[in-house]
Formats: sequence, C-alpha cells, structure tokens
Amino acid sequence: MSNPSRLKKPLLYGLIGSVLIGAAVGILFVIRNTWTWFELRVVLTTVVIAGASLCGLACDLSRTPKGMNLMPKTGLSLVGLAAILLLGGLWIENDSELYWKTTICASILAVTTVHVCLLSIARLANRFRWVYVIGSQIIFGYAMLLCGVIIGEIDGPDIWRFIAALSIIVMAITLVIPILHRISKMEVGSGTLASPIEQRNMASIDEEIVRLQERILELERLKESLRPKEPTPTL
Repeated sequence: MSNPSRLKKPLLYGLIGSVLIGAAVGILFVIRNTWTWFELRVVLTTVVIAGASLCGLACDLSRTPKGMNLMPKTGLSLVGLAAILLLGGLWIENDSELYWKTTICASILAVTTVHVCLLSIARLANRFRWVYVIGSQIIFGYAMLLCGVIIGEIDGPDIWRFIAALSIIVMAITLVIPILHRISKMEVGSGTLASPIEQRNMASIDEEIVRLQERILELERLKESLRPKEPTPTL
C-alpha cells in the first residue's frame, strides 16, 4: 500500500507562498526605492524558504511506497536544519565563525542529499546500477571534502585543482545517469523499471482496487441479508 507524504502539501504551500510574498515584497521595495539590510533580509528569507521547499519536494519525489526511505528522510531533515540555521543567521545576526561554518556545511550536505535523491529516481538496468552506487559515493565524498576545506580553512592551488577536477566528475555523473536511465527503459521496457512516482501511482491504484473489492463484498453481504427468505415447505 502507498505511504502518502504528509509534508508534500505544506512544502507546496511554502514554495508558492514564499514566491508570491517575495515577488510582492520585491516590487514594493523597488517602488519605494529602499534597500536597507532589513529589506534585504526579508527578500533572502523568502528565497531560503522557497529553496528549502523546493529541495523538500525533490526529496519527496524519490520516496518509494515501500521501504524505510532513509535517503529522502535524511534529505528532508538536512534541508530543514540548513533552512533553520540560515534564517537564524539572517535575523539573529550571529557573527560566530563556527556557526557560519556549521551552516554552510549543513547546506552543502542538504543539497548533496537532494542531488543523490534526484539521481535515485532513475531506474537503471542491472549492468548500470554500479554507476549510481559509485556515483553517489563520489558525490558525498565531494561534499565532505568541501566541508573539510571550510572547517579546516585549507587553502592552496593543489586542493582547488583537485576540487575542480572532482566537480567535473560530479557533473559527468549527473549527466550520465539520466542517459543510462533512458537506455535502460528502451532495452528492458518501461513496465519493468518503474520510477518512484510510477511505483507510488501503481500502489495507490492497487490500494483503491482492494478498497473497492472490500466494498463490493460488503454490499454483496448486505444484499444477501435483505433477500427475502423462501418459506420452508410443510408436509
């Protein structure tokens, strides 16, 4: 049976609301021609909420009807943590270096998890699945490397060249996996490799079929109970 997400509607409302409020506030500030730090914080707040909502919806797309869904749940948790830290830094005006390092690292890990969740939507043939497994490890390793550079304040041309090379690899993985998904669909068949969205739709249909079958049986029993009984013949 399908497991509907309770966060999908709040995330949608948060995305739509933040975009509308941000647009209205931006137009108001442009008309008033006032761009103080307060106005900038208001606009950045709507941007953070919109981005967090969009990332949360992206995690929800990778949710399957069965299983623990650890990756989508972890992504949602990290997105929420990063959004709280960013909003806190905007409005509390925390000048702590440790706070902002933690905030940046949380944001990097959140975006990385969302990235891997989106790549997991691709359904690959057996001979291609290693690409996603190794690719996700490289992507998470890339994120940890960035966090290490930020926390340790590592600097130097060698480390930045390595980061640039790793960025190219991450970009290549991001482009290759959807292509392999398309190839797998063409070779194996669209019915065999169903995406999480298709799996949830099929699970919802199966759930509805079961519910209708139970309702039909209930109506059959009710009909049988209302049927007049034939009188027993007398000798």
